[in-house]
Amino acid sequence: MPAALPIREDLSAGELRALARRENKGRVAARMFAIAHALDGASRAEAARLSGMDRQALRDAVVRYNAEGVAGLYDRPLPGRPEWLSEGEQATLKAIILAGSDPKRHGCVEWTLPILCEVIAERFAKTLHPASLSRIVRRPNLSKQKTRPRHPQSDAKAQAAFKKGLREALKTAAAAHLERRLQLWFQDEARIGQKGRTVHRWWERGQRPLGLCDKRFASAYLYAAVCPANGTDFALVMPTVSTTVMRLFLDGFSRSLEPDVQAVLVLDQAGWHGSRTLVVPDTITLVPLPPYSPELNPVERFWLYLRERFLSHRLLDDYDAVVQACCDAWNALTARPERLRSLTSYPWVPCVNA
Repeated sequence: MPAALPIREDLSAGELRALARRENKGRVAARMFAIAHALDGASRAEAARLSGMDRQALRDAVVRYNAEGVAGLYDRPLPGRPEWLSEGEQATLKAIILAGSDPKRHGCVEWTLPILCEVIAERFAKTLHPASLSRIVRRPNLSKQKTRPRHPQSDAKAQAAFKKGLREALKTAAAAHLERRLQLWFQDEARIGQKGRTVHRWWERGQRPLGLCDKRFASAYLYAAVCPANGTDFALVMPTVSTTVMRLFLDGFSRSLEPDVQAVLVLDQAGWHGSRTLVVPDTITLVPLPPYSPELNPVERFWLYLRERFLSHRLLDDYDAVVQACCDAWNALTARPERLRSLTSYPWVPCVNA
């Protein structure tokens, strides 16, 4: 018979029993009691029997206890089945997904799970079901999202230069108005009317739901300005877009500012924004965005949100109904300042505004 294993004695049998009584894991407590019995002089077979285990289980527990102390008596997590795709293959797959598909080669403009399964079979010689791949592609922090529109004539270098130049514009405005507090605002306008759109909705699988969509043309323009730093806003509903209407908006916006505030208002290069006849109040400094760069304007996100949540699947009888719908939608949005701040939380804006 093999010789009995010696047991470390830094804890006495009484101390082990005291730990076992406080332990809420039954298997761990049984191992502590068995080792305590062995320390009291019981044979290996008797100590195992008193604790409800076999001798080999007790021997394994003693080996782990001698090596790690009480921590060695706890169960190790099971390793489980190895990943079908290794870490390196998952990293390569992520790079392939982020690089995008080739319509001529893959037959699609954006990846689908079945086509990705074909790519994996070709690249790694491994077969996967699309349902299994759906779980795998979410592990490296990927999710399927609706893309943000980008104009084909947008200039990435000009956009990067604008972000740097905006900081300089803020410094210049601050130097020119030392007696006032500086606030960074963004402005835009959107045409909202009877000609509506449909949105996503929950429905039974395999059936396409119907959505109410008006086809008439009465419309109004919602002018809005937002300060991302504190979530304040100013909006007007106007019948058209023009230099005259823009002047009315700027006058109302200027009056809404606190007396000691100088607003740096970022807006696109629409003709009525940069007209020579546009009179800009002294409390407002206009900063134009680069051409074809709506993605730099946080207010653009409001229009999608308002249409998705409040302005779709509706019939608006006339112009007055359109105006009322615009007001109701904007008031519903601004009633929740946390939502307004969330929609304007572009990562680069706080860096510029610091």
